[in-house]
Order: sequence, then C-alpha cells, then structure tokens
Amino acid sequence: MKLLTNGIRIGFACLFLSILIQACSKMDDTYKQFLEGGMKVYIGMVDSVFVYPGNHRIQLGWLPPSDPKATFTRVYWNNRTDSIDVPITRTENRDTIKVMLDDFAEETYVFEVFTFDNEGHQSLKKEVVSRVYGDRYNSTLLSRPIDSYEIGNGDTLRINWGALPDVSVHGSEFIYEDENGDTQTLFVSKNDNVTYIENFSAQTIKHRTSYLPTSLAIDTFYTEYESLRIKGEPIELSKAGWTAVASSEDVSGNRRASHAIDENPSTLWVSQIGGTVTYPNHTITVDMGVLHENLEGFAIITRLNPGARPKVIELYTSVDGNNWTAHGTHTLANSPEKQWIALTESVQAQYFRLIGIEPIDNNEKNIALAEIGMYYR
Repeated sequence: MKLLTNGIRIGFACLFLSILIQACSKMDDTYKQFLEGGMKVYIGMVDSVFVYPGNHRIQLGWLPPSDPKATFTRVYWNNRTDSIDVPITRTENRDTIKVMLDDFAEETYVFEVFTFDNEGHQSLKKEVVSRVYGDRYNSTLLSRPIDSYEIGNGDTLRINWGALPDVSVHGSEFIYEDENGDTQTLFVSKNDNVTYIENFSAQTIKHRTSYLPTSLAIDTFYTEYESLRIKGEPIELSKAGWTAVASSEDVSGNRRASHAIDENPSTLWVSQIGGTVTYPNHTITVDMGVLHENLEGFAIITRLNPGARPKVIELYTSVDGNNWTAHGTHTLANSPEKQWIALTESVQAQYFRLIGIEPIDNNEKNIALAEIGMYYR
C-alpha cells in the first residue's frame, strides 16, 4: 500500500514538472526576439505619436522619451524603404517634437517610430497609420449651397445657407464688392445658417467651401469658386438716345412710337386710327443704341386711361436687330400701374420688340402704349 502511495506521488511530481517545462518553453518563445544574439538593451520609446495630415505632405509629432539616453528618433515608412532621423531636443516643458514630410503621394501610410542612443541601442516600435490627402480627395468636395437670398432693410443682404454637404466642412468664403468698390472676402463659419451684409448692392459674387479632412489637418482644401448673381430691386434703364419704330402710328394725333420711350406716361404711342393694321400685327421695335448686359426683364405701362390697352403680348430681344430671341407670351393686367415682366434668365441686348396679340377689349382694333423699357437688377 505504501509503495502505491509513493508511486502516485512520483506520478504527480512528473506531471507538474512537465507542465512547468512547457510554460518555460512558451516564455522563452515570447522573449526569444529580445535574446537572439545575446541580451539586448532597449531604451525608452517616444510617447503618443501625433499625425497632422495635409496636401501631399504630413507632419508627425511626439513627446520626447523620459529616458535621457535617447538622442534621436528614426521614422520609417514604405516598408522601411524610406526614413528620416530627427534629433531629440529636450525643453523644460517637454515640448512636442515635430517633423514635416513633404512631396508625398496621396495614399495611406504606416509610420514606425524608434528612438536610438549614441551607442546604437534602439527602443521598441511605436506605430501610427495616417492618410495623406491630395487632388483625388479635393475632386470629391461639394460646395455648401445658398438656398435663398434677399436684399432689404436698407440694402442689407440676407443669405440663407443650405445644409452642410459633409461633416469635414470648415466654412465658406464669400467675395464681393463693398459700397466703395473695394473687394471684400468674408469667411462664414459652418455653424452659421444665415449671413447678413450691410450696404450691399446688386452684383455677381463668388463663393467657395473650405474643408479640413481631420481636426488636426495642416492644410485647408477648397471647392472651385461658384458665381451667383445677387439681384436687387428692378432698376429701369435710362431711355436717353433710344429710338423706336412701329407697324403704324397715329401721326395726325401726334401719338407716335417715340412717345412710348420718352419717360412720360401721359404721352402715348397709338396705332394708325382707321388703318388696316389690327391685332395681332401691332408691333413696336426699340433700338437702345448700345449693347446692355444682364438685362432681367421689361417695364411696361399700358395706358393711364383704359382705352385700347393691350392684354396679350409677345416679347423679343436682339443683339444685332436681325436675329431675335423670343421671351414668351404674357398677359398684362388691366391697370395704369407699371408692370414688371421678368425674363427666365438675364440676357444681353441692344434691341427689343413688343407684338400686341390681343386687346383688353375685344372691340378695340388699335393699340395704345404709354411706356416700354427694360430693367436690370
């Protein structure tokens, strides 16, 4: 019985010894990398590597190690085919050490950071992954839209901005001319939904959106500039130097075509009384003398008194007086007030034409027109 008990004890002892040998073998494997070629000496590694991505460049930063033996840092990338050595400078406040890496392709990189002493001993590795940005990234950026705008309250422009196209939007740049004609650039934060600019006059502005791909990015990326015509209240062109011809005119009553452009609503152009020209062939054509840009529409006063007012008209513009662009058929109000007829888009023109299609009163054969002109905004 005693021999059996001793045998059991010896068996347990052998089993325990076997487990201990296997554990030691695993520990040897864990530390084998540090013991190959003899005992290695490792110095302190850097703390907290920071990355500051940019446009075809990147900046790395780290806190210097507390180990006083560390004298420089080596950074590897591209599978250690590229590297740079950075001296470790120590300050009282233990300031961050930074290095700028330029001329990088737009890719994602793995950076390995080691410290070394003067005897060639190195630290353990500190690794960080970061993207370098460039033209591909920039081509994907979208401008923050302007939803609407209005000019009012003493020439104050109100801009209502649309939703942010991306969380990395930094803001918007808005370029315009002030009341003195000087170019101004206004930065609008991404947090602003409404922008106000005082003493603003109608003009074409430019705007673009800026992006920071990360909170630590060192470069700002921009969308292409977009132009937007900010339109104010209608401003009618001066009619000085204009001439007008008509399909017919009431010569005996001195109600000629020129009266429709004399800036006097009490005088009229009336078609020939008792003539053969009737609707829809009443036409007046105006030569403004010079080519005007950004024309937005027509300003018409039919007549202060109701007789012979046109109701349905067609409008045209021309650059040369030979080739005409139609701007649709319009119905005028039976009113003595000035009526603004907006074009769908601004045009350039030296000539314009009105054709009377239908009168207010179907019994009328003649057409009467107090004033016609064009406006911009």
